[in-house]
Amino acid sequence: MTNHTQVKHSDRTQLPRGLLPRRRFANPDYEMAFMIGQPVTLICTNETAVVVGRIQIVDCLDEYLIKLVDADADPLRVYAHQIS
Repeated sequence: MTNHTQVKHSDRTQLPRGLLPRRRFANPDYEMAFMIGQPVTLICTNETAVVVGRIQIVDCLDEYLIKLVDADADPLRVYAHQIS
């Protein structure tokens, strides 16, 4: 039988990445500009799309996954300033 000891914060390098807890710095009170399922327009090409996912990344930038309506393609990753 193996005796497991508590790993201190300074010993985190000894653990495999899968066992390290994930750190989220997202503010739960922050409201994003677009909701999932909301129709949007891609500014650069003026194409219609639907928001299928969203993530708040570092510096409170909003990153969205959008699916173009008339295209059979994988969802695109765009920032809030690229859609309206």
